[in-house]
Amino acid sequence: MTHSTVDGYCQDPFKVEPLYRRILSNRIWRVLVGGALLALVIIAAVIYVRGVRQSATPISVLTTDDFHALAISPDDPAVVFFGHHNGLLQSIDGSRTWRTLISRRNFDVMGLAINPANPQQVYATGHYVFQVSEDGGGSWQEITHDLPNIDIHGFAMSLEDPSRLFAYVYANGLFTSADGGYHWEKLDNQLPDDVMVLAMSTRDTLFAGSMTKGLLQSSDGGLTWVPNNQDLGSAMVTGLAVDPIKPDTLYVGTGDGLYRSDDRGQKWRKLPYPGKNVAVVAVNSGEPRIVLAVEAAGPRQGLVYRSEDGGETWGDHR
Repeated sequence: MTHSTVDGYCQDPFKVEPLYRRILSNRIWRVLVGGALLALVIIAAVIYVRGVRQSATPISVLTTDDFHALAISPDDPAVVFFGHHNGLLQSIDGSRTWRTLISRRNFDVMGLAINPANPQQVYATGHYVFQVSEDGGGSWQEITHDLPNIDIHGFAMSLEDPSRLFAYVYANGLFTSADGGYHWEKLDNQLPDDVMVLAMSTRDTLFAGSMTKGLLQSSDGGLTWVPNNQDLGSAMVTGLAVDPIKPDTLYVGTGDGLYRSDDRGQKWRKLPYPGKNVAVVAVNSGEPRIVLAVEAAGPRQGLVYRSEDGGETWGDHR
């Protein structure tokens, strides 16, 4: 039997260490194994998240021609209002089932706002629609106003002062009211004609959603506007909702999903929303972790999704 000597170390070619010892003693191999295990954990987590997302089913299906407006009652999250091209629906079980409040051809409700200080007061606005209910949607009255017309494509109510309203009137610009909608003052004519939704954060911060220009933001009460589309995956913004408890938190519905910002639009994160798009989104004022969103899945097919943790998971939690 012969032996070889390398650097003074005597090696016996017939003496083989057990395989497991050689593997564990190999530093490079340990690194590779550790990296492989980490990769497997990450892949498993991705598969799990995708599985959760794909398994989330809508809690109801809207069969209206389109899907324009959504609002949740501040004092009862089970009460939800939904506006469409030919009227207004209401749910009293958290949007699982719906009943008709108004059914009228071309009564196109594009905006809804509920007074957080008086939840019985509900505003409905849209294509030549400007009405208010003082009994939680039981009856409706037209509002006497001095707007140039009431083709209102965007409508918002101040979180701090419910009598302060904002309306984007198609082809006429942005207006504001300090008395609940009776008298209006024009602010600007900078917004594009395809604005579909407005939302108010803090006292002077407004957001507008455009079909082609994306998200627009004003920091001076609507006098000037700048784009805020960084990290948003689509230039088509159709839904906006502000967390009333934390007004720096904003939800934006786009043509490719739902996004949330927790710093008033400086940074955005895409949420694991199960739908392909968001036609409209709403946050509950009393319990802002409750979020509703509607996917326009096809003709007369609006899929309603519900989250009770700020958009992190979706499904029927009852």
